[in-house]
Amino acid sequence: MPGETIVDTRGQKCPYPFVEMVKAFMKMGGKGRVKVITDDETCLNFIPDYGKDLDFKLVSIESREGYYEITMSKEE
Repeated sequence: MPGETIVDTRGQKCPYPFVEMVKAFMKMGGKGRVKVITDDETCLNFIPDYGKDLDFKLVSIESREGYYEITMSKEE
């Protein structure tokens, strides 16, 4: 089963967190889960919308105090 990687991009604006998520998937062989930690509210729509174009699936979006956790997955 593929693993999960956490990418902390707090302080960075989209599309940087999206780019870092794609890099993380590439390091994992193109599958698994990546949790993006961001404080840029723009990413809440940007990452799932653009991720869908690359066959990434939205697992969850969780609001924390001062930041968000966006978890995306890809099986193949």
